[in-house]
Amino acid sequence: PTFSSLEAERVYRKEHLALVFRILHRFGFAEGIAGHCSVRDPVQPDKFWVNPQGKSFARMRQSDLIQCRDGEIVEGELPVDASATSIHSQMYKAAGRGIGQEGGSEGGVESLVHVHSPYTKAFSALNRTLDMISQDACAFYNQQALVPFAGGVFDNQEGVRIASFIGPHDKVAILQNHGLLSVGRLSIDEAAWWQISFEMCAKAQILADSALRPGEKFVFAQEQNILDTREEIGSPEMGWFCLAAYVEEEEWHSKGEHKL
Repeated sequence: PTFSSLEAERVYRKEHLALVFRILHRFGFAEGIAGHCSVRDPVQPDKFWVNPQGKSFARMRQSDLIQCRDGEIVEGELPVDASATSIHSQMYKAAGRGIGQEGGSEGGVESLVHVHSPYTKAFSALNRTLDMISQDACAFYNQQALVPFAGGVFDNQEGVRIASFIGPHDKVAILQNHGLLSVGRLSIDEAAWWQISFEMCAKAQILADSALRPGEKFVFAQEQNILDTREEIGSPEMGWFCLAAYVEEEEWHSKGEHKL
């Protein structure tokens, strides 16, 4: 989408971030107080909007979001998870602006999503990336970072460490023994879709692994076919578009509450 002003884009981003939380809840990805998603502020790009700790994903509104910079709260009264400020602030700082933004680049970051979805959490303990056993998995070919587990994330140094593993083209970082961090180079919608799609691929991978009989081997896609498929379904624009039906559905369920 295009916007008449940066302020209009800010409103859009905040409303869509609120919708993303509601969509993730509908998928069953809300687990206690775990999970945090954010989007860069287009008006003040050194700041970002993130969810307050303890607020239900299912009832998130744009007015609930907290503005942060360098791990500190700038606007909003509710507390924010320390791991959220640590990871997100360091990722935005390290990567710079994403594509489609003035001075942005393909390796820049505009949004981040982190939840503890069940199949991805299980897959994160296997010390591997997705095999190319399905068309959907091809979107992640050579764009999956593996980040070793180093305990809970409570300070900026751990955020710096995690950011150091993520390359300019990676869509996701598999946080071993933990979960997944997905990256939006263009929009929050994109980051949410990579999170959802990876969970579905991880589920398919685990099911396929369990069904493999002794002596059998997977049929893997050929590399050129993988690259062509990634080109078709793996762009930031396609990530945004793939979430569109869920956005439409959640707007209907919300009846405008997410805009409050």
